[in-house]
Amino acid sequence: MFRQSNLVPEAEIEARKISQLDLRDVRLADCVAGLSRGFGITAEIHSTPDYLATNRWAAAFATAGFDGVHYLLRHDPGQSHSGVALFGPAGHQPWPVIATAPIGPDVREEIVRRFGLRIVPTP
Repeated sequence: MFRQSNLVPEAEIEARKISQLDLRDVRLADCVAGLSRGFGITAEIHSTPDYLATNRWAAAFATAGFDGVHYLLRHDPGQSHSGVALFGPAGHQPWPVIATAPIGPDVREEIVRRFGLRIVPTP
């Protein structure tokens, strides 16, 4: 949603929460590790808009028994942040939730400072 604009409606932030999950038993394909190069992973997997290619990788990882993938966030130009994509159907999942909270002022300030986004009041 926020790929095309630097303006983020405040309602979009208020509609979301941040949760910390206990994923100790989740097996991730680590596409950030240098050793992943030996399996044919290059930095291109983190930055390509070619979802067919990334979907093929995800399908291969799932077939190999992985529960998800650890990858670099392509919309972070500094490539200093990574994300986790978990495989399975959308919606509620059985992973234990450690904590859930609204997106507070500290995170909102970081969004503005680090990524140049502007949070605008919803009309």
